[in-house]
Amino acid sequence: MRSNKINNVDLFTSAANDKFNKHIKTQSKQALEIIKSKINWSKLLKPIQKAIAKEKENNSPAGRRTFDLLVIVKCFILQTIYNLSDPRLEEEIADRRSFQIFLDLNSLDSIPDETTICRYREMFARLDLDKKLFYEFNKQLKDLNLIVGKGTIVDATIKQAQAKAGSNRDNDADFTQKRGKTYYGYKGHIAMDEDSEVIKTVEFTKASLHDSNAFDKLIDYTEEAIFADKGYANELRRKRLQRKNIFDGILSKGYRNKPLSQSEIKLNKLLSTIRNKVERPFAYMKRILNYQRCSYYDLKRNRFEFIMAALVYNIRKLITATS
Repeated sequence: MRSNKINNVDLFTSAANDKFNKHIKTQSKQALEIIKSKINWSKLLKPIQKAIAKEKENNSPAGRRTFDLLVIVKCFILQTIYNLSDPRLEEEIADRRSFQIFLDLNSLDSIPDETTICRYREMFARLDLDKKLFYEFNKQLKDLNLIVGKGTIVDATIKQAQAKAGSNRDNDADFTQKRGKTYYGYKGHIAMDEDSEVIKTVEFTKASLHDSNAFDKLIDYTEEAIFADKGYANELRRKRLQRKNIFDGILSKGYRNKPLSQSEIKLNKLLSTIRNKVERPFAYMKRILNYQRCSYYDLKRNRFEFIMAALVYNIRKLITATS
C-alpha cells in the first residue's frame, strides 16, 4: 500500500532543527524562510476558509483526506516558484528538508499527494479562490504602503495554450494575432502600481479578447494617472479620463489618413519610459518562474496558474521592499 508519510522521525528533533539552521544557507532556503516570516498567513487565509468549509459541507468526505489550507496554499507557492509538476512537487516535499520546514510538516505527517494538489487546484479555480487569495495578499501590501495607487500601468501578455490548435483538447482557448503572427491560447491582463511595480489587479481571458476590453476591469478610475500602450487608445476612454481629472498616459495611435505628429511621437517616447515598466512582471514570470506557456486545458485552471505567478511576483516585491 502506498504511503506518502515523511517517515524521518530522527530528522525532526530540536537538535536536528538547530543543526540544520546553522548550515550554510542557500538562496533558495533563505527565500522560503523570508516568505514564511513576512506573510501574515492567518489573515491571508481567513476569508477563504468559509468558502472551503461550505464546499466540504456539500461534498461527501468519503475517501478524501483533508489537509490544512495553509499547507495547500504553501504547496501552490512552492510549485509556482520552482516550476514543479504535481508528481514532482510531491517528490520534492518528501525529499527536501527546506520544503518540509516551509510547510511546517512534522515527523510522520502525511504530505499532500499529487491527486490532492490537483483536486484543490480545481476547487480554487472553480470557486475563484485564486483571485481571492491574490487580493487578500494585496491588502497586506496596501497596509505596508506598497500599493500607492497614484499611477497605474495596464498591459497584457499572450500565454500559448498547452493544447495544439485543432486537437479539441482545450475548448476555451482561441486565436489572436500580434505583429502578423497568429497565437492560440489565452491572455493574462494586469494593472501595475507605477511606483512600487506591484501587480494591483489581474484578469485572464481567451486570446481573442482585445486588450482594451479588459481595461475597465483592471482599474477603478481613482488613480491620478494611467499609462498604457496604443492598443488601449480610444476617444471615449480619453474623455472619461479627462472628466475624472486623471492624467492620460495612453500612447497615441496613428492611422492611415492621420499619422502621428512630431509632438505626438515625442510624447509617446516619453510615456513609453514609464509604460515599459509593466514588461518586468511578464519577464519575471517567463525567465525566473519559467512560466512560458499554459499547463492546463481550460480557462479556469490556466487562470489559476497565471494568478499564482502574479502572486509570487508580488511576494518577491514584498521581500525586496522590506528586506
